[in-house]
Amino acid sequence: MTETWSERNFWPAVWVVALGMLAFRLLFILVWRTDMYLGGDAFFYHAAGNQLADGVGWLNPFIYEQTGEMLQAADHPPFYIAFLGFWSWLGFSSVTAHMVVTAVWISTPMVVFCGLAGREIGGHRLGIVAALVAALYPNIWGWDGTLLSEPTAMLMVAAMVYVSYRFWRRPSFGGAVWMGVVLSLAAYGRAELLLMSVLVVVPLVLRVREWSWRNRLVALVIAGVSSAAVLAPWVAFNLSRFDERVYLSEGYQVTLATSTCDDTYYGEWLGYWSFNCPDIYLDEAGLTVENSDQPERSKVLLEGSLNYIGEHLDRVPVVVAVRWLRIVGLWKPATQVRTDALLESRNEWVTMLAQVSGYVVMALAVVGARQLRRRQVSIVPLVGPLIAVFITITITFAQNRYRASVEPAIAILAAVALESMIRGWLALRDDPEDRSTESVSRTS
Repeated sequence: MTETWSERNFWPAVWVVALGMLAFRLLFILVWRTDMYLGGDAFFYHAAGNQLADGVGWLNPFIYEQTGEMLQAADHPPFYIAFLGFWSWLGFSSVTAHMVVTAVWISTPMVVFCGLAGREIGGHRLGIVAALVAALYPNIWGWDGTLLSEPTAMLMVAAMVYVSYRFWRRPSFGGAVWMGVVLSLAAYGRAELLLMSVLVVVPLVLRVREWSWRNRLVALVIAGVSSAAVLAPWVAFNLSRFDERVYLSEGYQVTLATSTCDDTYYGEWLGYWSFNCPDIYLDEAGLTVENSDQPERSKVLLEGSLNYIGEHLDRVPVVVAVRWLRIVGLWKPATQVRTDALLESRNEWVTMLAQVSGYVVMALAVVGARQLRRRQVSIVPLVGPLIAVFITITITFAQNRYRASVEPAIAILAAVALESMIRGWLALRDDPEDRSTESVSRTS
């Protein structure tokens, strides 16, 4: 069969898209982001990476910078801190340097993985379109220059979608290994992505119809062991340095606490978060950074949050509904844009552009999901990360940042819809490329 244009030019096209968008990302960083305010999690990642390079270890950078006290910290999973630490060790330790290496080595490969995932889903042309959408989508590139872990989470979700569809197309025990490994790397970026173990890996493996149940169970064990092997060193390290048990991170407790008090159950910050909430529980227990360690404070924050939820169960449905509306930009969107820009130290024009484009891309993603179902192509690898996000915001709170990890999946689904439009246009022109049989569907 005659080779189509997209088959011949897949890799050149994907690299042109990825490198072209890298040029824009670098311009964006050097023009708009060099004077960013470095605070909150951005300061934590940047300073912790430099401390790691200096041999200080995994400490709370706020306390270390202020007092020199060496308090062990596990506020965040280690992927992004280790990444920045490596580049700091090589001498690229400034704020701008950290933003640049993130754009080069994390955001650019993410675009390539979206292209590879699209190719696995529906062929070379879809792969090119998926890479293009992922490159241009402001809800993806808008996180460059923030020094937050969102680009790492997006990279690993894009990689997870790719290896999952490779397994779905060509099931193998080796494919199960890759799913387990990438799953844990994703969790090293954002801990809640470990939910993809039950939302993506388990359904895909159990639905391999050409395998016996024995082989399916063996594949699940292989994926689980592979995942555990990647997680084990960090978990063992955490268990060795805290009095209380700490596994992947201690960020969940404080995150839950910031969204669980009167500030976030009533009034202007309904469904959002507040600095005041954790202080309420810590003050009641008489705990400070000076007289307690992180696991002790986390325990108090968790207990206080659960007690508050139990006492306000009648408000939970309202709060959860608002969180869901916030995450899709349907609750006071203009206010949400300004608030996210302020608290995440982002350019307001970027958050506004991301919000507006998000409506269009999400609408296309819904169409793309329906089209894949009609073609009998599994949507589990693309919908799984989305469900993980909704589980996370249901439990904690909603802001644009929490949606970031699923944006590559949304972009790929939108690309499915756009590629179908292109195919329809080519069919009207009777283009030979539209007769390509590269998009082979199989029963999900």
